[in-house]
Amino acid sequence: MKRDYIRTGIFVIICIISLSVLRLIWGGIFQENITPAIEDGELVLRSWEIGERNTLMLDGEWDFYPSQFVMQEGGLPAEAPEAIQVPHGWENNLGSPFGYGTYRLQMTVDPDDDRNFKLYIPNIRTSSEVYVNGRKVAETGQPAETESAYVADIMPETVTFTADEEGNIDLMIQAANYIDSRDGGIYLSLRFGTDAAITREVQLTNYSQVVIAAILLMHTLYTVIIYFIGGRDKKVLAFSLLTFSLFSGFLVHTGEKLLQQFFNLSYEFEYWMIHTVYLIIFYALIQCTNHQELPYWNKIFPFFKWGMAALAVVTMFLSMPQILALRPLYYIFGTVTAVVTVASIVLMYKVNPKATYLLICSYAAITNHAIWNFIWKGQSVYLTFYPFDLLVFVTCYTIVWFQRYFQKHKETKELAERLKKVNEEKDQFLANTSHEFRNPLNSILLLSEAVRDREEIRLSKQSMTELNTVLNVGQQMNLLLTDLLESRNLQINKPGLNKQVIALEPIVTGTVDALRFSSDVKNLSIVKLIPGDFPPVYADENRVKQILFNLIENAIKYTMQGSITISASVREHYAEIHVTDTGIGISEDLQQRIFQPYEQGHQENEMSAGGFGLGLNITKKLVELHGGTIWVSSEKGVQTTFTFTLALASQEAMELPSESKIKTTTKKEDSEPIEQLARTNDKVASVLIVDDNPASLLALKAIISNDTYNLVFLSCSRQAVKELKKREWDMVISDIMMPEISGYELTRIIRERYSLTELPVLLLTGGTTDIQGAFSAGANDYIAKPVEPVELKARMDSLITLKRVAEQQVQLETSWLQAQIQPHFLFNTLNSIMALSELDVERMRKLLDEFSNLLRSKFQFQHMKELIPLEEELNIVRSYLYIEQVRFGEALQVAWNLESEQGIYVPFLSIQPLVENAVQHGIRNNKGKGTVIITCKINDARSKAVITVEDDGTGIEETEIQAILKGESNSKSGVGILNVDKRLQQHFGRGLQIDSSPDQGTTVFFEVDLPSTE
Repeated sequence: MKRDYIRTGIFVIICIISLSVLRLIWGGIFQENITPAIEDGELVLRSWEIGERNTLMLDGEWDFYPSQFVMQEGGLPAEAPEAIQVPHGWENNLGSPFGYGTYRLQMTVDPDDDRNFKLYIPNIRTSSEVYVNGRKVAETGQPAETESAYVADIMPETVTFTADEEGNIDLMIQAANYIDSRDGGIYLSLRFGTDAAITREVQLTNYSQVVIAAILLMHTLYTVIIYFIGGRDKKVLAFSLLTFSLFSGFLVHTGEKLLQQFFNLSYEFEYWMIHTVYLIIFYALIQCTNHQELPYWNKIFPFFKWGMAALAVVTMFLSMPQILALRPLYYIFGTVTAVVTVASIVLMYKVNPKATYLLICSYAAITNHAIWNFIWKGQSVYLTFYPFDLLVFVTCYTIVWFQRYFQKHKETKELAERLKKVNEEKDQFLANTSHEFRNPLNSILLLSEAVRDREEIRLSKQSMTELNTVLNVGQQMNLLLTDLLESRNLQINKPGLNKQVIALEPIVTGTVDALRFSSDVKNLSIVKLIPGDFPPVYADENRVKQILFNLIENAIKYTMQGSITISASVREHYAEIHVTDTGIGISEDLQQRIFQPYEQGHQENEMSAGGFGLGLNITKKLVELHGGTIWVSSEKGVQTTFTFTLALASQEAMELPSESKIKTTTKKEDSEPIEQLARTNDKVASVLIVDDNPASLLALKAIISNDTYNLVFLSCSRQAVKELKKREWDMVISDIMMPEISGYELTRIIRERYSLTELPVLLLTGGTTDIQGAFSAGANDYIAKPVEPVELKARMDSLITLKRVAEQQVQLETSWLQAQIQPHFLFNTLNSIMALSELDVERMRKLLDEFSNLLRSKFQFQHMKELIPLEEELNIVRSYLYIEQVRFGEALQVAWNLESEQGIYVPFLSIQPLVENAVQHGIRNNKGKGTVIITCKINDARSKAVITVEDDGTGIEETEIQAILKGESNSKSGVGILNVDKRLQQHFGRGLQIDSSPDQGTTVFFEVDLPSTE
């Protein structure tokens, strides 16, 4: 890598040296500069041979008359002129860049040289008049003694003149400047030579500028065209903007200012325009690179971009001195541009060194151009326009861009070929698979039909319904396989059509009946508005069935509620058949591609997708085979209408032989809708089964006995969420791929309230790819489709048994809590009773009553699974606390903070174990002294009641709290707290919250739901 960097550095140096040498050679060939000695405003050229190819640079010591217009004063002033160096500003002479004055140079040539001479004046700040031998030969702007009478303008001027009879040339230039704060006067070298020599140099500059401008404009135009007709690459647009900005700058501000030869612009407007062009060049130059990949630059670039835009806008409203004062900002933006550009090229070089050399050469050329221009302007040197740096920049960058374009084109072409081959292989694979599936499917259909026909009398109605469902599902599978084969056949060739005169109404009726079971499960009504006397059509009956089946099945799939309407109308010689549903609608974007192969609608809800996405594509091809058209109109969330046309039967077709006349389609037996069954027998396990596929529900209903389980079937996962809240369930069986809420999400919702043992979930998966997702979501088990009845029942039984065992464990713990009356508690209570019998009989009786209430409550096993009123639970707590207060006296303090006891229900023995734990393990361990606070607060806004048991005892370590709630504690009190936590989770979906720390006491609280007031 280090060698690559060295090699690249050498390459950059060689590029810059080569371009610089070429520039110097250009100047040497086309511009032979001779600088004679000018002293005291005089130049003697009598002995010089002024050739036809070389020119003289009039640099030297001129005479200068400050604050005087000599030609307007009628003669030379009496005082001697000052000496001034040309090219140079006059600030040292006038004491300010603003003012006026007269330059004078006296030249003497050979009196016999009668050739025409020319003087080329590039720029004089910022207005001037040129006089030769007392005659005005040129004027730029309007110099004046006052600012109000002065007009600024800077344009290159070429003046032609001859020497007088004695060979004298008296050159006077009157100049004024009241606008440019940099300096005034002659600041670029003037050229003197023969008419042919100056004309040659000026024309060379003009021709070079025209060529460069034409090349830049050409690049601008074709890159703009490529941007709009191609991939809209922003770099292409940036390059177009860059070339156009350079084009504009050359025509307005460089060399001969060609554009201003036709449209004269004011000096201030020109100055603002060129500075704006600089900013655009900075922006476009950065955009031509991969600057977005630089670290941190993405955050800075918006400020950089809008900063340049703001500067360009502000400059429009500023005067010339104010614009000059802002030039440091332009230098800053230019410096940042250079740094970012170099950094971007370095980054691109690291990625692909070989492909970056031309780009490096391109930027080296434009950098070289900028550096030389800066040097020459600083030296006040004006040279013939040099075009090659810009040519190299544009050419190299264009080659780089075309290399990328052709590389992408090549890669795209190769990718297209691979995709085409893969697509063909995929179609062939699907066709082969369809053939393989068709054989066993045909066997299933044939055997099922044989059993149905043979056993029709003996089979029950339910068995016949289930067998018909098997046939319907098999026929749907057969149609899917037909779609795959049909799609392949339609791609290879156009199949022939067996066109006949057919009636639409019987075909529609038969198709609707075939799909009746799917629509009934969703409670969708299918409305047929095609009358029996609707004009017949001339079409292939089987193909029309296939078209209608695909359209109606698609409508059922994407309609959750409402109706599906099939109607028809006559338009000229065609029948228009409409299938309208009240489903979820189709977006405008999807309507443009809904008929493409393997395109499935509503991709934002992937769970609702089904099939192969071939139905509508095949439908479109079949309609077009009949010479008709098909289209879709839809309003999102309201309805969708598919319309296709078929040719009406002509009179000649109606008169064909009878075997070709109208055929009818017989109705099939209606499929029974799925019923939701629910038993009230508590001994039978309640199982909720959720699947959006009606056939799957029917199949599960057929293989699971209603005598063994209390089954409830749902086709909507949202309805399943509601049912889970209404009653207790022993198990949930759910399909994974469902609309709105998938099986994964449904399992997660269940796990928010129920643990794995409290409500088992069995997921129906499509294969091993779903296993990890099923367990991650919280499923207990899975079973892959197709479902084996024996396996399904075995898994159901094992999961339900697991749930029952877990319930029994909780009940045993609750029973243990009920029966947990420690011997020392009994002995101490009895001792207290005996002691009170001698001291206070009334208190003894009270103690006996509370003791009997506590024992009676402990042995009430009928309330183990129920919620009881809060006041009943608190009565148990009061009895217990009364006994403990009798024993401990004032050492045990009890505080009650109850906002209400009415209308609140809690699990049996949910508060008493918490209070007992506070007394036994909190207060007694704290030297037998402390306070227990029982609080009940009502939150009407949330319909919740918060019950809190608080003590100021020894507290619990955080690790011990976690161990208690996880069932990992060895403490006897941990069993009671864990039991209460489990039962709260079962009833309310949330358990105990414990806040404690050593020597700071313990607070235990939980929330219960308030009964609904509706």
